[in-house]
Amino acid sequence: MSVRIALESCNYPTRLIANPLVQPSHFAWLLNNEQSTSQLIWDEQPPLLGDHITGVFVRSAAWIDPTGWQSDDLAYMQAETQAALLAWLWSLPCPVVNRYPSAIWYRPKAPLLNWQRLLRSCGLPTLETLVTNVEGEAAAFGKRLAVEGIAGAVYGPITSDLRYLVTDHDDWSGLAAMQQRTPVCLTYPHGAAKFVCLAGEQVVWDGEPQSEFTLALQRFASAAGLDFVEFALASTSQGTSVIAVEPYPYFEHFGDAARQKIVEGIVQFLTKKFDHRRIPAQSLQGGFL
Repeated sequence: MSVRIALESCNYPTRLIANPLVQPSHFAWLLNNEQSTSQLIWDEQPPLLGDHITGVFVRSAAWIDPTGWQSDDLAYMQAETQAALLAWLWSLPCPVVNRYPSAIWYRPKAPLLNWQRLLRSCGLPTLETLVTNVEGEAAAFGKRLAVEGIAGAVYGPITSDLRYLVTDHDDWSGLAAMQQRTPVCLTYPHGAAKFVCLAGEQVVWDGEPQSEFTLALQRFASAAGLDFVEFALASTSQGTSVIAVEPYPYFEHFGDAARQKIVEGIVQFLTKKFDHRRIPAQSLQGGFL
């Protein structure tokens, strides 16, 4: 909503759309080897052509209301809608925040392990992590941390953000019991998270910035194909490390001053290429919620 208010205060008309491919929207898209043309219609308003959209702000993957659907039909229609929407977003000639790569579009909550190689290649430090179903390997990892003066390891399921500190004999015994059925993921403990958001060309810190990471964060966002992405960094025994990457940033992780800078970065990205079409254009600020 803050982005919408900022755009409209600059005379950019906007529209908030839950899903442009379902009612009450009327959507048509013609795609062939020579052209890509689309239009959206609401109520009795004139059609909004794809070429007249001056910017799109994507906030989620646009879900279908499950009411009245059988589970198999719903899954099929959801998959078809998401595929069509992603392709349409990539067909638009205007700035799109974020024009997600398919790997992120279909798996928005990928674990940090998914980002490890890219983070390191861009110069961003990450915590050493062990994934194993071998009890001895896990125990050796814990002993190595103890030698370094670290009281325990952190266990975290790969499929969720939950984290547990493994310290005493009972904790390690429980972990060993889990390893009989599935690998476990262990890493170093860390301090409180410090959030930073890349919004367009702006790198916005919640609190005191750590400017030594700015270029590396920008390299990562460029390599990942993201114009709006959140990082969490934390202090560890190995120094400051990235502990989370969020392709759908949370505004609530940031204070008022940082939020304002984030909004400014998004608005600047959406409008910088289209100032010559400012007032006459029909602009779509798509908050796909």
